[in-house]
Amino acid sequence: MTQKRYVVKGSVAETMDLIKFSQPANDLVFEELRSFGEFQQGMLTYEQSALRPGSHTSLFIVVHDFNHVTEVTMITTGGSGTLFNIDWGAAKGIVSSVKSSLKPVLINEVKMPD
Repeated sequence: MTQKRYVVKGSVAETMDLIKFSQPANDLVFEELRSFGEFQQGMLTYEQSALRPGSHTSLFIVVHDFNHVTEVTMITTGGSGTLFNIDWGAAKGIVSSVKSSLKPVLINEVKMPD
């Protein structure tokens, strides 16, 4: 499992559009944008096509601006096999592709709790 959090410039909706544009090879299985007064929260969930038989990777992305700062949190899950949960690097690859798309608006990376 890979976890990353970034602070970015721009609105929640703009950030979600930027992420969606960067992920044409992955299946978007869920998308939601909600407003809470002046704040917003969005969620994107992707499934990555199997690179190896029996393998899968899912990416959950939450974008919010609850503190008047837009944050993007990414969590991956998945793996390969029934006895062992082997990643084969797919989780880091999908997170890296999203981070690359955020470079033009990236302010900084936030340390995630252990």
